[in-house]
Amino acid sequence: MGTETVLVTGGAGFIGSALCRALVARGSRVFAYDNLRFGRRDLLPADPRCVLVEGDVRDAGALRRVLRDTAPQAVCHLAAIHFIPYCIAHPDEAMDVNVNGTRQVLEACREVRPARLLFASTAAVYPAEDGPFTEEHAPGPIDIYGTSKLEGEELVRRFAAETTTPTVIARLFNAFGPRDTNPHLIPDVLAQLGQGDTVRLGNLEPVRDYVHLEDLAAALVALLEAADESCSIFNVGSGEGRSVREVLAAFEAALGRPLSVVQDPDRLRKVERPRLVADTGKLRETGWQPRVGFQEGIRRLAAGLRAMAG
Repeated sequence: MGTETVLVTGGAGFIGSALCRALVARGSRVFAYDNLRFGRRDLLPADPRCVLVEGDVRDAGALRRVLRDTAPQAVCHLAAIHFIPYCIAHPDEAMDVNVNGTRQVLEACREVRPARLLFASTAAVYPAEDGPFTEEHAPGPIDIYGTSKLEGEELVRRFAAETTTPTVIARLFNAFGPRDTNPHLIPDVLAQLGQGDTVRLGNLEPVRDYVHLEDLAAALVALLEAADESCSIFNVGSGEGRSVREVLAAFEAALGRPLSVVQDPDRLRKVERPRLVADTGKLRETGWQPRVGFQEGIRRLAAGLRAMAG
């Protein structure tokens, strides 16, 4: 990949900024395209090789201009609304950003053709079955977020077939790490623990595949480098499942003290899949391996809480 130029939509977000850091570390020049609605300027690496370009992925004219001005060799499309409760509460906005925004990115790429394209999809395209899921498993999203991303995948497949642009669809499982911009389970637990040892949650049984942010960013870089002439789909996860109870136990181990857990009926989701875990065999064939274990990742996050406690 070397010193090539990469455009990352959603580059100031939780995952996008981690990808920008990983790309800069590889020597790439990076343009982070973000409207800063959910992303944050301060998440980006303080490096002159990473430049923030403010803009919305639904703005076709702005996208065409930034692609013409930057002429990136690679485009990584991560911009999306992905916090599922928000998507459910704002379905029209979620579809507009996640589907129409993807369409606009692809139309701009038709005009200024990158050498490679990476599209960040989601494990939420899979059905509510036990798994672990391989990339060949038939999709069956159960919420609007998964539905919007599956539509995005179809647009990307069509783009790849019509332009022969080497393309990767990365189905991301549950990323965790510092500076999360959405109140997912782990940052929610962290925020509550900052106020005391009582944690209020909904269902404690669902199992998810948690992959550390650094490992996820490294996987995306590896997939971008491995892009060939076809449109390939890869799961990006750890390959291991953990329940909410097991996440809480990891925090207890990291903090060295028990937590008081209250199950709050108001936090129960109306639709909740019991288990979502990746088969990561295909990803590992690229040479990628996770480096930050789950307990180590939780320990790093909990270290901040211990420092606050003095």
